[in-house]
Amino acid sequence: MIINKNFSNLFFGRVFVNMGDSLYFITIMWLVFELTQNTLFTGIAGALFMLPEVFSFFYGPIIDKCNKKRFLIIFTLLQAILMLILYLLYSSGGDTVIYIILFIIPFLAFLSEFTYPIENSLIPRFVVNKDLTKANSIMAIAADGIDLFFNAVSGILIAVTSVTSILLGNAVLFLLAALLFFRLKINGDHQDAKKLEHEEESTYFTDLKEGLRFVKKKEILALIIPFLVLNLLLATFTVNLPAIATTITESAISYGLLLTVSGLGSVVGSIISNFVSKKLKIGSIIISTVLFYGLSWLVGISIGGFFIYIFSFLASIFIGIINVIFTVVFQKIPSENMLGRVNTTIKTLITIFMPIGALLGGWLPTILGLKSTIIMNASLILILALILLCISSIRNMVIDESIS
Repeated sequence: MIINKNFSNLFFGRVFVNMGDSLYFITIMWLVFELTQNTLFTGIAGALFMLPEVFSFFYGPIIDKCNKKRFLIIFTLLQAILMLILYLLYSSGGDTVIYIILFIIPFLAFLSEFTYPIENSLIPRFVVNKDLTKANSIMAIAADGIDLFFNAVSGILIAVTSVTSILLGNAVLFLLAALLFFRLKINGDHQDAKKLEHEEESTYFTDLKEGLRFVKKKEILALIIPFLVLNLLLATFTVNLPAIATTITESAISYGLLLTVSGLGSVVGSIISNFVSKKLKIGSIIISTVLFYGLSWLVGISIGGFFIYIFSFLASIFIGIINVIFTVVFQKIPSENMLGRVNTTIKTLITIFMPIGALLGGWLPTILGLKSTIIMNASLILILALILLCISSIRNMVIDESIS
């Protein structure tokens, strides 16, 4: 399948984009904390990184109908340009650098947010149906592997080289990705013709309404609401990882290592999710994974030191499981022609409070202290699990494909 030139160019283009995204996210989050030594600023940075996800609801109809090759090339080139701008700004120094960095973050995040679903939508065009699962698996494994590797490498690079070198290297990665996307050959096919016909009957806003109408069903909301609350609480952990890492060692390597063990835990969770889903009902999986995630962080932060690595790894296993289960559920429930709209609508709903969670996560340590904030947050996740346990519709939940 890799012999297929289109798939190869898409695959390696995505590899370079993944490398660039991993490097700049970790570098910028560490840079913001290093420049300010203030969790409030990392909270703001985290919220800005998450903000474009809130508006993913509006991307679905655009992604379905855009010139995908052109968008991929333009967006990756824009990411390269933004990396060069950050490189020049940081090299020049100045008191306003931190504010300009914060201003650029949401634009970077928006470009990434738009690029990945476009890449996913192209896979069915480049491989035959029997290879579709294999192709998606290759893409997912590559993405997870790159995230794991560069989470670790970025911390080392920050420690032994310089931020400017990483930013310049990032620009090169995005340029290479754009070159590979330029080599894609996407011929006008019957799918495009069908879309043009459909456009006469369906407008952008009616597509959005269809997605909203689907997720308003009570069975769907019962799945979404717990994730909405959970994501708000998870965001407070994410933005505090640089500060948590400095409680272990003062080096950026500690931050990279903390992200690495978290990523490794997510991969393990993804691998065992299939086994877990065959043994437990969906409701039981949701409740138990939320419970053990909160418990892992509560124990890890209470003990402190290098034990944080161990319990961060364990916590991420449970998140890896629940993420896969959630994805599978919403691949099975909607009809195929609704997948884009339903999934972007759901993504918007479950991420809508994440920027708020990130801001709270940055602000609360300035009042309560870092350790107290993490303990409180983990305790709230445990309470959420207990509340879910008391709701019979969630406790007994199973996948009902008739919902669609």
